[in-house]
Amino acid sequence: MAAMTEAEHETPRTRAGFAEYVGALEETGAPLLGHLVFYSVFSGEVTPSLCRQWFGELGLDLARCPQASRPCDVFERVTGPAGVRRKYSLGERQTRKQRRTEGAKQREAVLMIRHVSRRDGAIARRLVREVRDEERVALDYEAGLALIEFSPDDTPASDPGSGALRIAPNRDAIAALPQAEQAEVVAALAEVRDSFERGRRYLSGDKLRAVVRDYIESFSPIIMRPTGGVYFVGVQHAQMLGALRELVGRFGHGSNLNRVPIADQDEMREMVIAAFIARADTELQKLADEIAKAQQSGVTTAVVKALWERFSELQKAAAEHEAVLSGAVGDTEASMRMVELQLTGLLMGAGTGEEGR
Repeated sequence: MAAMTEAEHETPRTRAGFAEYVGALEETGAPLLGHLVFYSVFSGEVTPSLCRQWFGELGLDLARCPQASRPCDVFERVTGPAGVRRKYSLGERQTRKQRRTEGAKQREAVLMIRHVSRRDGAIARRLVREVRDEERVALDYEAGLALIEFSPDDTPASDPGSGALRIAPNRDAIAALPQAEQAEVVAALAEVRDSFERGRRYLSGDKLRAVVRDYIESFSPIIMRPTGGVYFVGVQHAQMLGALRELVGRFGHGSNLNRVPIADQDEMREMVIAAFIARADTELQKLADEIAKAQQSGVTTAVVKALWERFSELQKAAAEHEAVLSGAVGDTEASMRMVELQLTGLLMGAGTGEEGR
């Protein structure tokens, strides 16, 4: 499975450079402002029980430990748009340059899974063969190669979302295909079965990435790039950040979390302050715009509560970084006060409305 990388341009050379920088700071014992953090997490073979064991060993919050995926969710992922799909050429394979030069037309087939029905927790899908013929400018379909179903477990003691995979190949339809294509169909169905069993047993890359991101966000980080992926975490979280780094390293398959120490120097402080102010101002402006829209269209207590929670998170981050960055984040205080007044007025207006309407 392809990796999801937070450090988009990391190379062995840049990693070596970071290692030298980190080593130099550690040797000098220079006071730190905090760390720049970025990570890459690959899908591996981490079971929920093993992950929980690691959390305990490293002193991490067990409440943040990811749970096993429900079988129904694994089925959806494996048979969904981003799931199993196979493409192969029919006839002699040619490059695009050859087709342009020689005028040859390509025929290729795609095996894909298409949704059929969903009822009472049961899901039915089919393996479909699509043939694209450039010569005839046509698409042909064979929709009945196999039925792929999820059967829910309806026993009283079963967990929500539990159930089993069932694959019913249409042997006559498969036998009508050329021998090479029969092998492709068999391989596609085997991939569905293997991916489902693997998804039930191991935590997905998405779950592992989510737990790392959630943990970093619990440190009230400052996002250092508009596109995300690089965070500043205050020095007060250094110990837990080290434990998280060790956890990610145990995921294996190249997973890593890098924490680059930032010396407590004016230039570094100014860089972090600028990133915080830019991010805070953007988020406060979004809140102000949403409050204005809510005032125009009518608002419920539930909506105001959600807006207050977002504002409270911004206040919490500002308070934490106010201490770390020596009062320099006061530039956002006026915007904070303005949004707070808007929210107070909105709450008073919502108080006469219908709760949760």
